[in-house]
Amino acid sequence: MMKKKIILSIITLVCFSSCGYDDFIFSDDDSSSPPFKLTLSTLTTLPIGTGGLDVDRQGNIYATDFGIGLANINGSNILKINPRNGTSELFASLEPSGLTGNHFDRQGNLYQSNFLSSKVFKIDRQGNAELFTEKVPLPTGITIDKRGNIYILSCSNGTITKLKQNGEATLIASSENFKCANGITWVKETGNLYVVNFNDGKLLEVSSNGNVSILAEIPNSTGNAHITSFRGELYLTAASLGQIYRVSLDGLSVELIAGNGSAINTDGDALTSGLRTPNDLAFSPDGRKMYINCVANSGNDNELSPTVIRILTLKRN
Repeated sequence: MMKKKIILSIITLVCFSSCGYDDFIFSDDDSSSPPFKLTLSTLTTLPIGTGGLDVDRQGNIYATDFGIGLANINGSNILKINPRNGTSELFASLEPSGLTGNHFDRQGNLYQSNFLSSKVFKIDRQGNAELFTEKVPLPTGITIDKRGNIYILSCSNGTITKLKQNGEATLIASSENFKCANGITWVKETGNLYVVNFNDGKLLEVSSNGNVSILAEIPNSTGNAHITSFRGELYLTAASLGQIYRVSLDGLSVELIAGNGSAINTDGDALTSGLRTPNDLAFSPDGRKMYINCVANSGNDNELSPTVIRILTLKRN
């Protein structure tokens, strides 16, 4: 009898610790009153223009400075942000050429693209930077696969370049469907890359052999910004619409999950609250929060600064 109680206790403990709700994957039951709702809140405001955004394994947020605006691309700083209280500190300072996409590798190094200088830097955990490559013109999005290969988009020539850790470069994809390709993510479930364009609303799938196809298109979007993936689903910012979308890997489901389409940041229910020009997005390590960098309400209409860090959270009703 005691043995059965111990076994039951172990099963209960395992289920409690590993069967918790997934904050961004809903159940398929027919309940008319779902037990969860997505909410938007504000973490902090930063004196930078909206550039790349990523999160390290400890949950710290890293926001980069693209610059004042598209007419003044002069950002150089990367800020490290405490996710609990929103305080920030300078992590690294690079060339004032507009910091765009970035991505952490498994060793904790941050790969950071510098737009106008056509350089990508590798930055260690202490913030020490070294030049990684100058082989990609006007680099934007960066992603890394399970083998540590780095993939970098070029806005200027519509290509994806694959680089090994030693810097050896191979051009793996080129397509007329890349319209200033800006955001990229690698997905382990398919082994494919997924790309969004700054100049239209298309979501593109790039196979392992470099074939590029249109997976989906965000309705009425004239420009998307960045994309990420989490547990077999794609999440992207429709910057021109002020919205966040979730897309299935087969492209058949395109779901609006945040942003009412207004050009102002407001907090509350995700679908009735606003996001002002959302740019990049990244999940917390446990997947319970999504961080989004937006232009602050105090910013000029033609500028990308200041930046406000928004939090998309799934809460129980």
